[in-house]
Amino acid sequence: MKLKFPSRWFQLTSLVAILSFLLGGGVGYLAFYNHSEPEKFPELASHIDLTARPMQSYQSTLTTSLPPDSSAMPISGCSTLSPTWVADENRKAGVAGMSMNSWKYLDLSAATGSALWLDQTSSTCGQKVEIHAALYHSYSSRVRTGPRTFAAYRIGYYAGSGAREVWRSGTVILKTRTATTSRDATRFTHADWPVVTSFTIGKDWTPGFYLIVSLSPNGGIENAAPLVVRSPLGSSKLLMVQSFLTWNAYNSFGGRSSYSGPGENKAARNAQRSRVASFDRPIVGSGAFAFQRDAIPFVQFSEKQGINVDNVTDLDLDQWPSMASHYNGVMLGGHAEYFTHRIFQTLLALRNSGVNLAIFGGNTGLWQVRLEPSPYGSRRIMVIYRVANQDPQNDLTQVTIEYADVRLNTPSNLITGESTNGVHVYGKLEAVKIPTWLKLPKKSVIDNISNDTEGDGVQNNVASPPDIHVIFSGKLKLRDPNQRGQKELHPTVQTVWFTTPSGSAIFNAGLTTWSCNLMASCVDVPYDSNSQEVVRATTLQVLNLWQKKKLGKDLK
Repeated sequence: MKLKFPSRWFQLTSLVAILSFLLGGGVGYLAFYNHSEPEKFPELASHIDLTARPMQSYQSTLTTSLPPDSSAMPISGCSTLSPTWVADENRKAGVAGMSMNSWKYLDLSAATGSALWLDQTSSTCGQKVEIHAALYHSYSSRVRTGPRTFAAYRIGYYAGSGAREVWRSGTVILKTRTATTSRDATRFTHADWPVVTSFTIGKDWTPGFYLIVSLSPNGGIENAAPLVVRSPLGSSKLLMVQSFLTWNAYNSFGGRSSYSGPGENKAARNAQRSRVASFDRPIVGSGAFAFQRDAIPFVQFSEKQGINVDNVTDLDLDQWPSMASHYNGVMLGGHAEYFTHRIFQTLLALRNSGVNLAIFGGNTGLWQVRLEPSPYGSRRIMVIYRVANQDPQNDLTQVTIEYADVRLNTPSNLITGESTNGVHVYGKLEAVKIPTWLKLPKKSVIDNISNDTEGDGVQNNVASPPDIHVIFSGKLKLRDPNQRGQKELHPTVQTVWFTTPSGSAIFNAGLTTWSCNLMASCVDVPYDSNSQEVVRATTLQVLNLWQKKKLGKDLK
């Protein structure tokens, strides 16, 4: 199939969309508002506040064990994979006419005429996936009423095309539909649309990270929904956990994300945000930008190198923590900002068992959320009140506030060695001490860091692991010096590694834009070319080394 190249006009509108995202703070300002909707909602009820508790120490978490699976883990229906399965897959023909630059200019943030969502975020061979879709107005085009088709693209390298088409539907006539917002204080926005078509994942579908796309009558991509096809457990030594929770938090379909809603000023928009975020709706705005930035370049890079990586979603990890114990290294991408309590505990348990962790991003594990059922599945609604006395749940494993909030006091540096130190920062990181195993020049730098970046720094508190090794460090600048909650005008941002008593090795890039800079498909403003080579070389070395369990016993 020959995919249409983006027109010059479309490339320019895509760049405008990216700039809007950067200037808007990446918090869902690429929204698609339903202006006919009244903006009067009941006030949120206040409850008795939770009390503060002492910060959990790193030492106290060294006995954390895996939470039990919440249900029986389904057996993968996919065929057993060979030791060279990724390299074999990427020798197949990719989408004709597509290149890494095509992905860079593909604007998945806008639903340009049609939109879709899937009844599941991950699946396996032999299972059916249903597509809910409709015609939908967007800011950048008028709805065209012609027939649509749907296709499944497996993301990979494929000689530079970036994807392979594995399935295509027949033509489907869609109706125009809108999103619905509940009339209660949660401002729950969803799209209860009918199933328009479905597909069954065949044994010839190689597991990995997929996009299910809607195509216009002339063959252009209008909207995309990410889908993970799970491998048989342990098909690879490395496991990538894709951050669907974070993408859902930033999704602004229907005019509301977990950050923002309609309003004339920032305070009004914040008040109108959704307190519960539905997976039963298309993904657009900052949510789509996030998976395009964080997931696609990383998958394309690892598959270009021929490195076997199994993929799951963070919702999978919440439901079946034991799946991660089948791997020697577990990885997170650019912006894994939202965890459930079970995910947080699972990552602690993995590093206690000698499983290596690699975070190719930053701002990791900032918020605790909980999952609730919708008519379409058991984990289709993500609750995130952000304010303890507004959340009706007072169980510390369920309340939806920051992990570093004094009411929880289990900050993310328990896992990553760092905590978020700067939001929307830019500048340069310089080498502090390049470890010999990294095989980089001693004076390597990472420069021209995009001002869309959120960065981590080492904290001096009881949650910090001992003997954290700083690889890169820098005093970065704030895009908005008056940003609320920012403590330092020039926050310190760092890339680090450390080891644990179990022998696991932990790497934390500390930059949310790290994964994006692995490939030319990056939709964000790129680092300079030399810095991109440093990021690629570092990532490749971590991917190769982290395949050995208890690697920390060998690292110096």
